[in-house]
Parts: sequence; C-alpha cells; structure tokens
Amino acid sequence: MSQPFLFNDVFAINRDLKIDSAGIDGLPAVVIDDYLSDPENARVIAGDAPATNWKITPDGRNFTDYYDCRLRFPVFFPNPLIDAARQIVQEVYAVETRPQNPCVDVNWFKQVNPRRADFAVPHHDVVGESPRTFTCLIYLNRASECSGGTSFFRFRDSGSLVVDQAYHLTTQREPKIVETGKDYWPVEPDLFWDRAGSTDMVPGRLLVFPSEFFHAAWHPEDSFQSFPRLTLAFWLIQ
Repeated sequence: MSQPFLFNDVFAINRDLKIDSAGIDGLPAVVIDDYLSDPENARVIAGDAPATNWKITPDGRNFTDYYDCRLRFPVFFPNPLIDAARQIVQEVYAVETRPQNPCVDVNWFKQVNPRRADFAVPHHDVVGESPRTFTCLIYLNRASECSGGTSFFRFRDSGSLVVDQAYHLTTQREPKIVETGKDYWPVEPDLFWDRAGSTDMVPGRLLVFPSEFFHAAWHPEDSFQSFPRLTLAFWLIQ
C-alpha cells in the first residue's frame, strides 16, 4: 500500500553541484551528476506509484507494444529541485527563467515487445510563445537498470539540430516522421535522422538543454521489459 511522502524530502538535491558539458558538438547541453541526494528513494517512489497512459490513439501501439505512461507530481514554490535548475540555466545560458508548470512529470516506459529502433521518435519540446524553453531531465533508474540515455539528432536532409525549412517541407510529404503518440518508435529512422550524440543514463543525473533541439530516448538494447524506464522531467521558460 502506497504511503504519503514529502516531495522536497524524496527529491532533495545535493548542494555541491558541478556543471559539465554534455560533450555534444554544436549543442550546448549540460550534465550535472549526483543532482539528487538520495536517488534510490526517488526510484522507489516513482517506480511504485501507479502510472497512467499519457499518449493513446485508437490505432496506436501504446498498451500493445509497450507502455508509455506518465506520473505527475505537484510542486509548491519556492522549490529547491527546480530553483537549482533555474540557477544552472542562468549561469550557463544567461537566461532568466520560471517554471512552465507547477509540477514535475515522470516519464514511465516499459516494453512489451522488442524495440523496433534504437531510439524513440525524435522531437522537440517547444510549445507556446515563450522566447526560450529549457528541458530538464533527471534519470531515476538504479545503476543496474540504466541502459542508453538521451540522444540528440540532426535532420538528415539539412543537417540541422532544430526545426528548419527542410524539416517543415519533409513533414508535409512525410507526416509519419512527426511524433503524434501513435507509436513510440520511429518509422524508417535511418532515412530521416542522424544521431548527433548522446548522454548516458546515470542515477540522479540531471541533463539540461534548450528545448528546440531534436532529441529522444536512446535504447541501444531491449532493457526495459521487467522494470520501467524512469525519467523525471520539467521545463523552464523565459
């Protein structure tokens, strides 16, 4: 039986944080290891909480090939987990931000059938009219469960890391390349995408990057049949 928990206790952060480059050419992503002070506690809470679908279509593959689900936890401000990420964005990108939503999400993914690609559908996270948006991801799996991570992509026709005219024209001819919730796995990924680089899953690691860059979960192996892939996500907007 699940028990109540204090968000700021379970998702407490370390105060002695070191900012590193994600090492991806042309993409100013940053990595902060040991962001969470007790990643095992966060893993237990996120893994034990019931998750619901957050993408489903009548002719889609969710709950057939895989479970693509989401948890949502409300947060109250000021919040140390989010405030530290805001400070990192200010230091690295010189942009003052605020939380997009008064909550954090946990992406909960589990395979039913073997994967059909090495990564999920590449996409960007830009929504609305904010001048800048930053994606913040925290890996919650244990070290023994970690596999792959997050990959960034260049659109093959133009070599662009972000949406451009070539991408717009191609999506008009080939709408199947756009992430719609119908399928977690991309159609003909090698025809449209080149992987520009990746960041490995590490327990409690925070990855921050500008949301306009194409990215997706990276699955080099079939690793998530007996337990879920868990990433906590929130967004900061200018």
